[in-house]
This record gives sequence, C-alpha cells and structure tokens, in this order.
Amino acid sequence: MFTMKLEKPPKFELNIKHLKKIIQGEFTEFIQKSDEKYLYWDELKYKKNTPFESQLENWTLIKTYRTTKYEKLKFGSYTFNFFISEYISKNLHDFDLKLMGELQKNPILPSDRVEFFKNSLLEEAVASSQVEGAATTTEVARDMLKSGREPRNESEQMIFNNLRAIEYISEYVNSKIDFKIIIELHKIMTANTDAEKYSSDFRKGEVFVTDHVDGEIAHIPPDWKEVEGLMGELCSFLNDDNKFIHPIIKASIIHFLIGFIHPFKDGNGRTARALFYWFLLKKGYSLVRNISISRVILESRNQYDKAFLKTEYDNNDLNYFITYSIKNIRVAFEKLTQYRDKKLEERKKANLVSYELLHKGLNKRQADLIGYLYLKNKNNITLKSYCEKHEIVRQTASKDINELIKLNLIKEEKSTKPYKYSLKNRTEIDNYIK
Repeated sequence: MFTMKLEKPPKFELNIKHLKKIIQGEFTEFIQKSDEKYLYWDELKYKKNTPFESQLENWTLIKTYRTTKYEKLKFGSYTFNFFISEYISKNLHDFDLKLMGELQKNPILPSDRVEFFKNSLLEEAVASSQVEGAATTTEVARDMLKSGREPRNESEQMIFNNLRAIEYISEYVNSKIDFKIIIELHKIMTANTDAEKYSSDFRKGEVFVTDHVDGEIAHIPPDWKEVEGLMGELCSFLNDDNKFIHPIIKASIIHFLIGFIHPFKDGNGRTARALFYWFLLKKGYSLVRNISISRVILESRNQYDKAFLKTEYDNNDLNYFITYSIKNIRVAFEKLTQYRDKKLEERKKANLVSYELLHKGLNKRQADLIGYLYLKNKNNITLKSYCEKHEIVRQTASKDINELIKLNLIKEEKSTKPYKYSLKNRTEIDNYIK
C-alpha cells in the first residue's frame, strides 16, 4: 500500500558544461547536501540557495552528477541504478565501526540480553504486521505468546506468523537462498489469514499496488509471466559472493526488489523485510537480531512508501530506498544503544541500593534481593526460588523475607500460589536508605 502521491521528475539530458564544472569542484557543496537527503524533484523545487534560479536547471545538474556515478544492475528487462555517495559511505563506516563496534566493546549485560532479544523478536513481529494493517498492540501480542493461547483474529495471527517466520529464516543463515525457502517463508507469513490462498507459489496473474487513500494505482509490478525469471535472478544476486556490494546496501536492494517484483499477490512486504534480516544475519550482522527495523518503518511509514515511489519514478534510482534504509538501521541501533545505556544505569542504581542496605544492617542475601526487585518493577520471587538462588534452607529464607516485610520494604502477594514477594515501591527503599 502506498499513501502519498509524488510528482514525477521532468526528463533531462546530460549537460556536458555542468559535468565539466562538477569535475572542477564548482558545485561540490550543493551536491553533497543534495546527496545527504538524496533530494527528489518535488523536494528540490522548493529548495532555496541553489546554484541556478531555474529548478529545472538545478535538477539537470544533480541528474548529470548522479548519472555519471551510477552502477547498473539488470534483472530481466529492468535496469536499476545506484552508487555509493560520500554520505552513504560515511554512514556505512559509522554503522560498522561505531555502532557495531561500540556495542561489542560495551555489550548488553548477559542478564538483560535474553529478555531484550525476546522483546526485540516480538517487537519486530508486531511492527511488521502493523505496517501491513494489523491492529493488535504489543501487550496483547505478548499476552497471547506468553499464555500459549491460539490467535483470536487475523491481526494476532499475522503477529504469530511473523514470529515463526523470523525463527524460520534464522535456521537458514548458512544456506543459499532458493525458491523453496522463499515460498515456505511466505507460506508461514500468511498461514490462517486472508492471504493464505496466495501462498505455495508465485502469483499467476496481474496485481496492482494501490494508494489506500483514494484507491488509485501507485505501482504496476512486472507481468506475472516474468516473475519466476526475475526471482531466479534475484536468488542468484543474493547468493553471489563474487561481486562485492556492502551487505547493508545489498540487503536494502533485496528489500526493494521484492516490493518491485511483487512475487506474491499479498504478503510481499513481510517477506521482503524477513529476507532483509536473513541477508544481514548471513553476512555476520548478528546484532540485527536485537533491533526492530519494522518498528522504525512503522514510525516513518510515509517515507517508506515514498522511497519505493521515488526509486521507480526516477529511472529506478535505488539510492532513494538505500538512503531511507540506512537511516532506519541507524535509528534502530541507536534505540538498542539507548536501551543498553538505560539498563547499565538501572543496574548501577540497583547495585548502589544493595550496597547502602548492607550499611543499614541487612545481610548480603537481603540486600541483593532488594537490589534485584528495585531493578525492575515487575520483578518478583517465591520462597522456593530464593532458597535455590542462595542455597539455603526454607527456615532461613522465611526469616530473611519476614524481616524485609516487617521493615515495609517488600510485600507478600497471596493471590497466587506459591506466594510471590515483590517490592512495595521504590520510594520506600529510597526513604529507608536516607
């Protein structure tokens, strides 16, 4: 589904005079700025401080520069263009060395990693479904998966399917991609939904991608008779290690091409995002498991739709989609970094609380327990788990717990058996330490 109309750019002819001046460095600053946002025609039209008064002349300048930089990719009768601009190159470097490197040097603590990994998988499954129109919230989905109950509606089923699909592609990170894997992936994605009738094979028949606001056609994918050939070439592209293309660039191109080819009558977006993950995992980007690209897409849905349209309208210039994709990955990893920093800060605070409580006369077991409960509001323990953790008898554990209850630091919850013990509230702890 696309949500926003765009004006198609005017035709242009390569301008040799402009090219000579570009080579001499006359328009460097303007070109660098235009590459940073990868300006499209309808954005350039309203831009101030341009080299020429005529925006058509400015467009000719930009297109002359880009055209001389393009690398070409052919799939069937379709030619796609891209190039590694200075802006893209800088971002790839920052992504590889700073974001990935920084997270490796200062990783998420093991105690937080499992929880965050589970949350990230769920977040990706929920967001990818919401991009396609699912109405269920993360909390409802979490409840469904935790309780083990069956999905109650199509939205919940889409989320359940997305989670299964992510697990499925993780099994094939060391495999070459083929039709069987892609079709099975799509089958998992669409199980027990309206789109299930389109699974088990590539589409047979035409399909039109429409604007969901007014129903007008936004994209006409290739004829269905071309699909098998195009998907065969796409699989070869995915599996080809001879010609190096940076994995993030290649994953972004794969994502776009699934949307462009539209090999299925429905479920293409979910399949494209899953293959994006698969390729980055295959190329060693293991931390991609801990981020949700679809959550960022959901938060910038108009830009996502427009990135597809800009690419197609401007002579299949993939840099529009690549630029959008790189920004998304950066935002997603920055969220991961923020999560890590938040958890480290919380753990420092919890450790400080434990240390202060020791000076208030609590024993080490009690101080550690309060620190654990302080770390997260939802944390709780049972008498049995407390015994096992500290390898103590039930009588000693009861004594520890009862003392903390009398001090008004923890509370006993008798609504479930076995009884659970949790923090009364953080304010009580803070006041006790003062």
